[in-house]
Amino acid sequence: MTPDSPRLEDARALVAVLHLLAPALRHIPPGMRDELARLAARWLDAGYTPSDVHAHVLRGLPGAGTPVHRPGGLVRYLLRDVPPRKPGPVPAAEPASELVSAPVRHRLSVRLEGARECAGDGHTQPMLFRGEEGETLCGECRRNQLLPALAR
Repeated sequence: MTPDSPRLEDARALVAVLHLLAPALRHIPPGMRDELARLAARWLDAGYTPSDVHAHVLRGLPGAGTPVHRPGGLVRYLLRDVPPRKPGPVPAAEPASELVSAPVRHRLSVRLEGARECAGDGHTQPMLFRGEEGETLCGECRRNQLLPALAR
């Protein structure tokens, strides 16, 4: 973590907009921003873009409804280790002005991952369910389809 990184200013801009990524990151203590910028600069020096770093931080956040009591400590933990960059073309550096205008991608809640919408028409609003691969009806709709056949 050397403060002599050529990307330190870009890293400061990256850290300055973390609060825009998720509500959980709104209360990062101002006193931690220099430390987080030095950690983020290591990622930028390794060839990651600011968008890569933001995506990594978003992936590390807990699911919806889970409070983050120390957002600065969480970001510090997430940026602590820089994984090796996969081989490939190194993208051009993003100017700091693009950091603020970059679209924020929201993750699905952990509870909703793998859920799909029921294709049955017995629901007044969309019904999400988890089923086997290829199933399109929730359990209630499947039972309702089987009842007439069993009554014969």
